[in-house]
Amino acid sequence: MRRLFDLVLRLAIVFFSLWLHDRVRVWMAGRCGDREAASRQRSPENPFARVDWIGSVLLPAFLVFRGQPVLGWARPLELDADKLPRPRRDALRIAMAGPSANLLLALAGIGIFRGLDSAGLLTSPILIQILPFFCLTNACLAVFNLLPIPPLAASGAAEQFLGGDALSSFEDIKPFGFLLLLAGVYFNFFDFLTIPLSRLVNTMLGF
Repeated sequence: MRRLFDLVLRLAIVFFSLWLHDRVRVWMAGRCGDREAASRQRSPENPFARVDWIGSVLLPAFLVFRGQPVLGWARPLELDADKLPRPRRDALRIAMAGPSANLLLALAGIGIFRGLDSAGLLTSPILIQILPFFCLTNACLAVFNLLPIPPLAASGAAEQFLGGDALSSFEDIKPFGFLLLLAGVYFNFFDFLTIPLSRLVNTMLGF
């Protein structure tokens, strides 16, 4: 029962982190002028239209069950460049918004952990396990989504800086980007991100 509770709690943390990542990007898109960015993929009949079932549910759940650092992504935003005053700058701001939110969550979690520890209030076994997981998960989501690989957040910004054959090649691989990401996870390619991040977060937590 304790194991099940721990898994459910970890999954809830992952889903919340990805949900906030998505909501902040949508908010930033509205701030930049494209207020219909999210509604293009949402309808009253389908409340889950903004959910990426692979990147936001299946892959994170698989990694949680495996006890590995969590990687994932939210559904890409379909931006209308005509509504963005400065498309390159605004696409970059929108792409950075989600990872920035995750980074702030990670830093807040580290601050809470260190504060409770310094005050001698970090006595709950659940907090001792869950807070580091919260911090590492958000740190990994922040850095991972800065990779310019579709459908990660940074890919939308990268697309605005491409032209000609480079843009055509990028468009060709977009439908298969998630397969590249899944293959990277399967072959532990992203260890070059998760291992240093794990060490950094543990150091900041005082481990």
